[in-house]
Amino acid sequence: MKSSKLTILVLMICAGAGLAQAAKVTTTPVDISAVTNTTWCSGEINNCSTYPVGAQTYDGIPYLIPGNAQGTANNFWSAEIAAGGGSGTVSVTVPINVPKVKTVYTLMNTLWGSTQSGLITITFTGSNGATWTFNPVGNVNVRDYNSGGTTNNIACQLPGGVGQSATINAWVNGDGQRLDEQVFELPAAFKTQTLVSMTITDNGNTGQQRSFLAAVTVSTLVP
Repeated sequence: MKSSKLTILVLMICAGAGLAQAAKVTTTPVDISAVTNTTWCSGEINNCSTYPVGAQTYDGIPYLIPGNAQGTANNFWSAEIAAGGGSGTVSVTVPINVPKVKTVYTLMNTLWGSTQSGLITITFTGSNGATWTFNPVGNVNVRDYNSGGTTNNIACQLPGGVGQSATINAWVNGDGQRLDEQVFELPAAFKTQTLVSMTITDNGNTGQQRSFLAAVTVSTLVP
């Protein structure tokens, strides 16, 4: 019966019905404004004025996208900006400090896109030694923010269990741009620890792939 219910929920998500089961008081949007480094309309994002800011809810999950509609405060962290528009490894660590987290949700896409593995790693760190590193791959876990670009597919599904991740769409503007939602179900060790931080490491390059992060939300519930 549990398997059947999960299958139905996945079908609802891929049809845009959402993750209502996960949107409860145990779900906490994380303020990432301290690590953002650019605005939607800094020159990287097409149709930038259509992009969301502030408190938003996608697939039943609440998010807090930094900045403002006027573009006078940074909205997201961009690996392309962090690298100065060139090659080289860059990273960002997002402080979280929430206990007993089971699931992490992110709004993340890439510029340009690539199917090459190893260009992005995401590491979650607990307060008592728990650690988990996940490697998103283009066309599976992450894709270009522009439809019609190099990577346009995601495996629209929920994680299959602890230590797994999956991706669904969160937002589209109707002009060919999007934000996707990654769902990370943390390993069991995190249930008894505080999730201290999440670190994104980007090994891409201009024109190849660079990631960007717009929001993070954590939950003490499974997806």
